[in-house]
Amino acid sequence: MTNLTFYGGVGEIGGNKVLVEDRDARIWLDMGATFDFGSDYFVEYLMPRERFGLRDYFALGLLPKLPGLYGAEWLDRAGLPHETPRFSAAFISHIHFDHTNHLRFLDPAIPVHLGVGTKIILDSWEITTRGMDLLAHDYRTFRTGASVDADGVDVEPIHVDHSAPAAYGFLVHTSGGTIAYTGDLRQHGPHSEMTKDFIDAAKTNEPIALITEGTRVTPADPRANFTEALVKSKSIETAGRAKGKAVFATFYPRDVDRMRTFVEVAKAVDRQFVVQARAAHLLVSLSQDTRIQVPDVLRDPDLLVYDRRFHRQETWEKNLFAQLGDRVVTSDYVREHQDELVVQLDFTTMPELIDIQPVPGSAFIHSKSEPIEENDEVEKAVANWVRFFKLRRSQYHASGHMSEREIADMIRAIAPKAVIPIHTEYPERFAQFASHVVQPVLASPMPVG
Repeated sequence: MTNLTFYGGVGEIGGNKVLVEDRDARIWLDMGATFDFGSDYFVEYLMPRERFGLRDYFALGLLPKLPGLYGAEWLDRAGLPHETPRFSAAFISHIHFDHTNHLRFLDPAIPVHLGVGTKIILDSWEITTRGMDLLAHDYRTFRTGASVDADGVDVEPIHVDHSAPAAYGFLVHTSGGTIAYTGDLRQHGPHSEMTKDFIDAAKTNEPIALITEGTRVTPADPRANFTEALVKSKSIETAGRAKGKAVFATFYPRDVDRMRTFVEVAKAVDRQFVVQARAAHLLVSLSQDTRIQVPDVLRDPDLLVYDRRFHRQETWEKNLFAQLGDRVVTSDYVREHQDELVVQLDFTTMPELIDIQPVPGSAFIHSKSEPIEENDEVEKAVANWVRFFKLRRSQYHASGHMSEREIADMIRAIAPKAVIPIHTEYPERFAQFASHVVQPVLASPMPVG
């Protein structure tokens, strides 16, 4: 008997934690946190008392009390005795925190399998970002098409295209048949052939169940179905109109495809691209993986790196800047050469506009998802910065997720015996295009096969 239990991602976007149990194997697919994890009880400076480990999380029902899952340091004062791990492994589909963030609670003796590129991104992230630490684990890396044995169950990672590199779906070959798990994926991105590889492999294995994301399965999808090529062409048009003015671009800092797009945008309009230091560190780190094509920060003369002039410079930043020499620039340089540059501007670096003093009417290309909620505090703050400095905002973004139509096409192509929707706020919509939909219930075992 094979069972599936969903401890996250049920009727919500993000927080995937799927337990597959088959004979002696107990395997986790992702170990994520929801985007609003704990927000009913905690906000800003009101935070869980981590000096008591997982006590607050257990008391409020935020995490399940599963013996043999959590590390001893999280249980000493939490009312749950530590036990020898009872789980075979965790498999991580990609780097995004809604698929990884609860790894930090995991017992370090449980093997964690993830892509080579994902491990590189994680290492860079932990080096450059204070407070970002998933703690020590028995990390084991894989490549697409490998077969990983987890207590008698073979798990096969197959690459997919997503807004983070090194993203994978999984084929879990149980005693009752194959379970296909999509992770997060898209078909309209620059590596659509990877997603096709996953779909073809899943179809070949005739899965007894397809566990699929449905981020954009919704009655009214606010996301335009841009391709990366369209993001590039539209951004070139916008940057080309900004004569004598600055061009700023904001995008997710681990979206390597988007970084490459804006490097190409800058070159197309005879400008240099200025990247933030953390993003530069990530690109340098990922250059170790020859299967991921990234801009060459260390050698490309048209790539500059921004120095925010912190009072105390971190060791990683000192080392990076030492390699770059005069290609490290500050707000003074950007202010004086703003009509020659395209500048990456993250949400946390908005205050640099005060020192850059952009010419009114400068371009601000927002290359992230469109705001979903009108009362989003981050979006309000961004809008206020744009308005204050009289920037001209444009919205160009290629989503990291399949549209509803693409999800429907994928399900028809794979033809699984059952479809299990997660990572979606509208799981009931799957019944419109899938013949046998099984709705998961949070923390309730579901037999399959």
